[in-house]
Amino acid sequence: MKKISILIFIFITALCFNACVEDEDPTFVIKEEQSEGPLIVTANTTVNLIKDLEAEQVFTLVWEHAGYNINTPITYKIEAAAAGTNFATPQEVAVTTSRFYSWTIGELNSLAIVLGLSPDTEASLELRLISSIGSNGGSSISSNVIAITVTPYATIIQQKNLFLVGNATASGWENDNNNPPLVRDPDNPNEFKYTGKFLTGTDIAFKFLEVLGQWQPQWGTNDGSTLSVNDGTGSDPDSFSVAAEGYYEVTANIEDKTFTIAAYDASTAATFASIGIIGDATPDKWDADTDMTKSAFDEHLWYIQNVTLTDGEMKFRHSNDWPGNWGASTAISGQTTTDGNPPNIPVTAGIYDIWFNDLDGRYIFIPKG
Repeated sequence: MKKISILIFIFITALCFNACVEDEDPTFVIKEEQSEGPLIVTANTTVNLIKDLEAEQVFTLVWEHAGYNINTPITYKIEAAAAGTNFATPQEVAVTTSRFYSWTIGELNSLAIVLGLSPDTEASLELRLISSIGSNGGSSISSNVIAITVTPYATIIQQKNLFLVGNATASGWENDNNNPPLVRDPDNPNEFKYTGKFLTGTDIAFKFLEVLGQWQPQWGTNDGSTLSVNDGTGSDPDSFSVAAEGYYEVTANIEDKTFTIAAYDASTAATFASIGIIGDATPDKWDADTDMTKSAFDEHLWYIQNVTLTDGEMKFRHSNDWPGNWGASTAISGQTTTDGNPPNIPVTAGIYDIWFNDLDGRYIFIPKG
């Protein structure tokens, strides 16, 4: 009798379990109508940016957690944009699971400059949060937006550089041998160009390095059509090469991993005995040129090392005389013109290596320290 009772109990339990399973949906669904985004509780504010105090903490963004219909960890992406742009091209500031984030004066000033706010001009930037759950950023919800009014000060923004290395170039296979840099596009920090001489032959090739004296990050190509990089955690990529010795224009975009190497006709290009820098930012002001050095490898490539510049303006000039000059409107890097009276290049005080190419007029300042 006891065995029969036990069997009846098991049978009834199984029926109840099956009924329960059939009545419930075992698939979990995030219910958007039961979710709400994070709420920034820091008010709109004006922040005083003082260059001499740039290491001091000046602003903290605070928010209330987003609410979902489950108890789960939440990730927050902080985005910034120039006021009035509606976050068309937001700058990602940080990703955190906390509900506050702080900036020093220097960090907030750098963010303002990166967003395109002009030095010494009052303007506003906007901040927002994007909350998400799960490893793939599921169920993303935006917060409210706040504005910060600042007057940025001029500063040198350290941006990524690419330098040539390899026995097809002037530096050979040495990672700190006055390696020529590619010129960063002033409007797109992920795009670089270089016009110059390259060698060819058996085992003659080249790559790009990001930091002089370091072999990684190192850029090359493994398939001949796209860029590959070893950021220090993988294997070095294969090299680039050219079909014949001569001049080429090399373009590399490290964001979409594309590159081109196209022959460049330099046969009719003018050559110069001297090129220098001149302007109120340079050592001899507007009174005299500070001469650059012509590359022994490439007669169209010029450089000057460890030159101290002050706040002001400058141009490149050949033959120590006017009107043979090149100018542009963008600081740090860009492409000059010679038509008419070209603009002066804006300069922020600092110590630089400066490179100039008289074939295409491109230039780049490499801040030292």
